[in-house]
Amino acid sequence: MRSKLSLEQLNALTPSEFHKVFENVVECWPEAAIFCSAMLPFKSFEAMITIFENYLQRLSMENKLRILRLHPDLAGKLLDTHQLTEESSLEQASAGLDKLTPGDKKRLTMLNEEYKEKFGFPFVVCVREASKFEAILAGVTKRISNNPELELEIGIGEVKKICRLRILELVNKL
Repeated sequence: MRSKLSLEQLNALTPSEFHKVFENVVECWPEAAIFCSAMLPFKSFEAMITIFENYLQRLSMENKLRILRLHPDLAGKLLDTHQLTEESSLEQASAGLDKLTPGDKKRLTMLNEEYKEKFGFPFVVCVREASKFEAILAGVTKRISNNPELELEIGIGEVKKICRLRILELVNKL
């Protein structure tokens, strides 16, 4: 495991080093790190997180949809075939999604498919906050009744939570 960056170390990174370190804080969307690197130096880690969150919020609806579509299905094929990003793999394992019973896996897969059919993107939730399979099931069951506009914003809100936690894995919280 890499050592966490201090604020001084963070601010000493070149833009290309920053891109490499933070390229997947938004799942498979390195453009976020590229954009945010232009804001170096940061006054604090919270300021950096806010810049990432503002970046996500200001994206066009089309790019928000693209980001949501980059997220893997929870307990889906990519988990089964060990093709998740390192971050997603650790996050799904933290909620026990890698150890579901066949019945639970089938239920979640069916809900994932119903959700994707309705909204056009996978169900995105910060599993480290939901942390339990039952909470994830309750979340997808509740959110599937939302309208697409609301669900887009909720999904981006979950991406922001994931981004924050991924950043905190990389930096020393002062």
